[in-house]
Amino acid sequence: MRRFKVFLFKDWHYKLVSLLMGTTLWFFVNLGERVPMSIERSIEVYNKEQGYEYKLERKRARVRLKVMERFVPEGMIESIGVGVNVKGIKEGEYTLRVEVKDLPKFLITVEKIEPEFVKVKVIKAPGGGN
Repeated sequence: MRRFKVFLFKDWHYKLVSLLMGTTLWFFVNLGERVPMSIERSIEVYNKEQGYEYKLERKRARVRLKVMERFVPEGMIESIGVGVNVKGIKEGEYTLRVEVKDLPKFLITVEKIEPEFVKVKVIKAPGGGN
């Protein structure tokens, strides 16, 4: 019995660290499987300024994702959106990056967005945009 206690409690901190590392590795191997998925969404315009209209060259974007299938319910995937941020831009034509919104970082990763950039034409709204 004494040998067992010595074996169990001698250098206990190293044993604890190795147990934590082994458990972490087990979680990555068993739960870390990512499944490819493709979704298509309408491109939204974020941070619109009053008095302007925004016309997009393309209306829809396709997003390729890698999803941790066991932890991501379908509702979470449905809540993902894509859009362009027009904060602070005035009249003219701009090429803006398409961004993915409402993305749970550790559960879903973005592989590719098509198109990656979209042209946005900003014009003054007739009647002042009221």
